[in-house]
Amino acid sequence: MARIYLIIATLLLANINLLASYTVQPDSLKPTIAILGTFHFAGSNDVLSLKIDDLSTEKRQREIKDLVKTLTLYKPTKIILEYPYGDLELDSLYQSYLAGEHALTINERQQLGFRLAKLMKHQHIYTADYYNDFPFEELMQYLQENEEMHLLENMIQDAKVSIMDVWQKALEESTIKEFIATINEDQYNTWNKNIYLEYFNKMGSPEKPVGVNISSKWWARNFQIMHNIDQITKPGDRVLVIFGQGHTAIWKDFYKGRGDVIYEDILGYLEK
Repeated sequence: MARIYLIIATLLLANINLLASYTVQPDSLKPTIAILGTFHFAGSNDVLSLKIDDLSTEKRQREIKDLVKTLTLYKPTKIILEYPYGDLELDSLYQSYLAGEHALTINERQQLGFRLAKLMKHQHIYTADYYNDFPFEELMQYLQENEEMHLLENMIQDAKVSIMDVWQKALEESTIKEFIATINEDQYNTWNKNIYLEYFNKMGSPEKPVGVNISSKWWARNFQIMHNIDQITKPGDRVLVIFGQGHTAIWKDFYKGRGDVIYEDILGYLEK
C-alpha cells in the first residue's frame, strides 16, 4: 500500500512540475483565426442544394466585390481555401491571376479567396482540405434492409424546410454579403451540426452503428482539416479560413475553446 501511495505522489509531483514549466503564450504571439462559411457559387449536385442565380451579372459581381472589400477590414495575413492540403495547383492558378493571365471562374475560392488575397497583396494562397470515405452505401443498405428509410427521408424534409427553403428565399432577396452573413449565424451552425447529432447518429443499431460511423467520419475529416490549418498558421498570423458552411459550423466550436489561438467572429465585420 505504501508503494502505491509513493507512485501516486510521484505522478502528482511530475504533473505539478510540468505545469510549472508550461509558459502560456502571450496574446501578442497567438495567431488570430476567423472563419467564413460559404455556399458553392457554381451550385452543387447535393441532394439538398440552392438554386444559384447567375453570379457573373454586373449586380452580383458588384455585391461580391463589396463583400471582399468588407473582408479586408479583418486584415488577414493568410487566406486558407477549400482545396486539398499540400496541392499547389490552386496557388499556381493564383499566381496566373496576379500576372493577369487568368480570368476568375464563378467559384467561391476564386471570387472571394483570390480577390481578397490580391487586395491584401498576398503572394500566396493556402489550402487545407482533406477527403475521407463516408460509408453512405452501408447506411443506405442498413436503412433499406430494416425498413427505416423514413429516417433519412424525414431528415431531408426537415433540412429542406428549416434551412434550404429559408436560405433560398434569403439568397433571392439579399445581397451576397447579407446572405453570407445569414448562413454564418449561430442558429444555422447549430442546425448543421445537429443533422449529424440528431439524425445520422441515431440511425443503425449497437451491432451496426452505421449512423455513428457517418458522424464520426465527418468529425474526423474536420479534425484533420483543423490540423492542416494549424500547420499553415504561425505565431502572429491573422488567418481567414474560407470553406463551405458545413465545415465551418463545427470548427467555430473547436476554435472558440482553444487557448493557443484568438478566435475572432467574422460576423462582426459582415454586419458593419
